[in-house]
Amino acid sequence: MIFYATPLSSYSAKVRIALCVKDLPFQEIQPPGGYRSESYRAIAPMGTIPALQVDGQLISESEVILEYLEDRYPEPPMWPQDPLKRAQFRFRARFHDLYFEPLVRRLFAHVPASKRQPPEVQHIRSELVHRIGQMRHWSMAFVASSTQQITLADCGFMVNIPLAAQLLSACGVEDPFPTSWIDWWQSGHQHPAVAKALAPWKQATQEWLASQISK
Repeated sequence: MIFYATPLSSYSAKVRIALCVKDLPFQEIQPPGGYRSESYRAIAPMGTIPALQVDGQLISESEVILEYLEDRYPEPPMWPQDPLKRAQFRFRARFHDLYFEPLVRRLFAHVPASKRQPPEVQHIRSELVHRIGQMRHWSMAFVASSTQQITLADCGFMVNIPLAAQLLSACGVEDPFPTSWIDWWQSGHQHPAVAKALAPWKQATQEWLASQISK
């Protein structure tokens, strides 16, 4: 499998977690010519990352890639077997992509001090608090399972909860995450496969923050 991704991309990191948890062989390549370039669009017409090339065919969109990996390589399982629980976990993954990650992404523009708009940063934080409140009403605790098994629903949050905390801190604002959530992702990052998957993302994120925060 060829995995088109970049180290800084949170969606690439999300998929890389599943690839590593399932211990699958893959070759990671950055988009030829750069993200959304014509060279890359010749391979992936949408021009987006991540993308996975399997047997000469391309799969785009992180959630589609994750579900393909689960269908094709069901061990270790990263979805519950019960259909209702699986639907609940799918909802969480969907919630991440539609309502949580977009808020985190909006913070990037405010990291450089010269471009920061403190009222907007506070507004984004308030929206995150609202989403956290919604997640607190989920029927199961915000942990993959009692066995600490990593699920597909965890992959996005495993990246974007700590990223949100880092970005808010860079903007001079305290993050709103409950201690239990911080304990959750820190524990998850100690999982050997997750640690391997997130190593390039962590390095790229730190380098980007260091290059931007004083601008």
